[in-house]
Amino acid sequence: MMAGWLALAASLLVYPVTSLASNNEPDPTLNIIYPKPEREHELDNWYPLALLKLALEHSGQAYTLQSSIKMVQSRALKELEQGELVNVVWSMTSIEREEVFKPIRIPIYKGLYGWRLLLTTKDKLHLFEPLKTAAQLKKLYFVQGHDWPDTEILKDNGFQVSTSTSYESLYNMLIKGRGDAFPRSILEIDWELALLAETHSITTVPNVVLNYPAAIYFFVNSQRDDLHNAIQTGLEKAYQNGEFNNLFSRYFAQSIANAKLADKEIIKLENKHLPKLTPVNNSALWFTPENNQLNK
Repeated sequence: MMAGWLALAASLLVYPVTSLASNNEPDPTLNIIYPKPEREHELDNWYPLALLKLALEHSGQAYTLQSSIKMVQSRALKELEQGELVNVVWSMTSIEREEVFKPIRIPIYKGLYGWRLLLTTKDKLHLFEPLKTAAQLKKLYFVQGHDWPDTEILKDNGFQVSTSTSYESLYNMLIKGRGDAFPRSILEIDWELALLAETHSITTVPNVVLNYPAAIYFFVNSQRDDLHNAIQTGLEKAYQNGEFNNLFSRYFAQSIANAKLADKEIIKLENKHLPKLTPVNNSALWFTPENNQLNK
């Protein structure tokens, strides 16, 4: 499960690996810097970081792994373009991002960030009871982060969206009635509700879930072929030997069960920003309620 918001000091982790190049000299150490998130996580138990470590361990190369200073996603992507303060980021893909960065086209969350439950306040639950279509939902007001790809997806599908730059502001907008719903991934919603439950009247809409194709990839700086190849090789090996799926299941099987997707009306949305090379036809890489592949 996702860990709580605990502040931990960034530490440098060194993992020696005894891979040899063709000239019998050790492969150069990959010095990897990822963005420290705006929201605090217990870094040693953070899924994308755990998966990145797993991939690097299977890459056959020595590496160091270090967090940057704390930064929002928009800054992390700007820093990734420079390749100095940050050289790897995990983020939802888009046509624009794949033009700037090198993606490893293996969706690390199996598309689950495209499965969105709706947070609302308890006094507004009645607004959602009769809703079964996207057209009906378009009459309501949604809140989202100003630089999130999800924001554009909602707008492209005709939803009314207000934005802010911080999570705290988005929740405040919802609490103060400046929005009707805050779509959150089924992988985020449990621990966010746990943090909010004691102080606010925020709850989950029980009868509706949004769904659109969405892939979160590891991205690297466009000049870092070495890092791209190492992460891709490691992810492929971890997927083939089952360790990828085992890690995924360990973190997220309970959240998927808690979402009770079978009890909800699935509102399908279009994602116009999905690049053509997204492996949407490789069903093994994606989760669906009908074909739950967590343990395969």
